[in-house]
Amino acid sequence: MAGKGKTAARTLEDLTLDSGYGGAADSFRSSSVSLCCSDSHLSYAHGGNYWHLTESMHSRHNSLDTVNTVLAEDTEVLECCGPCAKLPELEDVPWSLGEVECALRKEQELCAGKLSREVLDKLSALVSRALVRVAREAQRLSLRYAKCTKQEIQSAIRMVLSWTVSVNCITAALGALSLYNMSTGDKFSRGKSARCGLVFSVGKFFKWMVDSRVALRVHEHAAIYLTACVESLFREVLCRVQRSAHVEKDSGVPKFTLESFELAINNDSEVWGLLQPYQHLICGKNANGKIRLKMGHGVFLWCHA
Repeated sequence: MAGKGKTAARTLEDLTLDSGYGGAADSFRSSSVSLCCSDSHLSYAHGGNYWHLTESMHSRHNSLDTVNTVLAEDTEVLECCGPCAKLPELEDVPWSLGEVECALRKEQELCAGKLSREVLDKLSALVSRALVRVAREAQRLSLRYAKCTKQEIQSAIRMVLSWTVSVNCITAALGALSLYNMSTGDKFSRGKSARCGLVFSVGKFFKWMVDSRVALRVHEHAAIYLTACVESLFREVLCRVQRSAHVEKDSGVPKFTLESFELAINNDSEVWGLLQPYQHLICGKNANGKIRLKMGHGVFLWCHA
């Protein structure tokens, strides 16, 4: 009897992550992690977001995570979504600092060096902004069919992240989904995160996507993709910081301080704009205004702003 209870507890995540789960339109609760730019704006039952103002799925007017082309006469939209407006700050993120530390330890290169609590807090706050950007773009892409699948998450990743970072995140997501699909034999004994080889909880990310109203229905593969992407993004950011000249090394072991961490981020043009608090995405530019764009196949374009 005890064994049955244990199995039921382990498979709770599987039951709540049924394909296409998301509930009816009126089942959405108000959420403090809403991706809307303003609480005063109209809330729509099947998404609660302001992209419906464009009345077109192909419109880029309000996709501030890519290119902002809001017309000057759209004053109401500009007040809410102007390029200087701030991203919503997440009160609750779908990970813990302990999970972040464990996820970083998975990378051999990151095993050396001790991260202080303040560095972990800072890293968590910065990556939460990238999560909001990806989720908002996925929300926009999910409007037509009122469903968020792995395709919407993958497209959002490609749009929001730089070419190099997006390739690494999508590779991690594909690997996690492949492990999940190959582990059908033990689906009643292990949760989704373990079957995907992930430290972060797929169940927490799924719940966050539903509470944030990314779409009316959220497919389980979308949650796996987003979980793997964010976990990979944590490692990507810290790898770049660790390789930075601003991080001092003692006998080859990096010494992370909050100041050196922020300096390294400020000088990396592929992640600095992504981690800024503004709704409008600053692409390929670092804190000093230098632009470094990767065109693909190892070709770089350098110029000054």
